Formats: sequence, structure tokens, C-alpha cells
Amino acid sequence: MAKARALDKRRKAIKNIRKITRTMELIATARFKKAMDRAQAATSYTKRITQLVADLAAAGLEVKHPLLEKRDVEKNGVLIVLTSNRGLCGGYNGGVTRAAIERYGQLRGALESIKLIVSGKRGLAFCKYRAIPVDIAYTQFEDKPSFEQVNEIATKLLEDYTTGKIDRVDIAYTTVSYTHLTLPTNREV
Repeated sequence: MAKARALDKRRKAIKNIRKITRTMELIATARFKKAMDRAQAATSYTKRITQLVADLAAAGLEVKHPLLEKRDVEKNGVLIVLTSNRGLCGGYNGGVTRAAIERYGQLRGALESIKLIVSGKRGLAFCKYRAIPVDIAYTQFEDKPSFEQVNEIATKLLEDYTTGKIDRVDIAYTTVSYTHLTLPTNREV
């Protein structure tokens, strides 16, 4: 039987670990809520842009732009996989990687060549584990990437599409919808 002092020490250690775990949980929940709010705001923006484009298309205007032209034959494609660099969001990363592997399989059967671009350490680890070759990897993005960082990638993809080097761009991501997210109340630890 353990001595009373050793039991006391172990009990205190468990309480400290419980406090630290609870704090980490609260921080992760707060970050998740902020990310959800940003995603919700982007969803509204995307829906509005889609509606505007549909209204313009219904108006019967003749619009000629290289990005709006559908290719007759699609030979070369790009799949972009967007995952996180750090943990505490395993559900998100799992959803993205499942969507990516499914889409990658579809594109490999339909196109002559598929280029895989992965953003995030979790996506890179997944591809390495599955022995899927990654053409371009990005790990420098944090929670809020700057316009300059993203613009560099987008400009290259737009240039490749307009010059005919690639015929399609697919993005693996997850959609999130929620009605209300409540933060946990303070509980006694």
C-alpha cells in the first residue's frame, strides 16, 4: 500500500493535469468558434457571389473571359488539399483527407496527369503515410494567411489555366454548418 504522502502527491498531480487539460480544451473551443465564425462569414460571401454570377448569366450578356471557358478535353488537373499545421482539429483534417483521397482517385481515372498541392503538415503526413506523391507543399500558412501569401499561389494557378497548362483545379475542403455553438461554462476543476 502506498504511503499517505505519496498518495497526496499523486492526487495533486492529477488535479494539476486536469486543470491544464481543461484550459487547453477551453482554448481549443475558443479557437474553433473563431474559425467557425470566419467560415460562416465566407460562406455568405460565396453564396452572394454565386448568386451574382448566376444573375449575370441569366441576363444573357456575352462575357468572354479565359477563366469562364470550359475546356472541351480535360487532360491536366490540379488538386489542392487544405489541412492544418497543428493538432486539436482532427475531425477537420480527417474530413479533408477523406474528401481528398476520394477526389484524387476520381481524377486519376479521368485525367492524364494530376498535380497534387498540399497545404498543411497534417495533409503532408497523410500523403506520406498513404505513399501519395505530393508535387508542391506549403507549411508556412498559419491561422490567418496574408493576401500576399495566397495571391502568389492563386496567380500561378490562374496563369497556368489561362495558358492551357492545366484544364481544371479542384480543392479538397470540408463545409461546416452550424446553428449555434456555445462555449462550455466554467466548471469546477
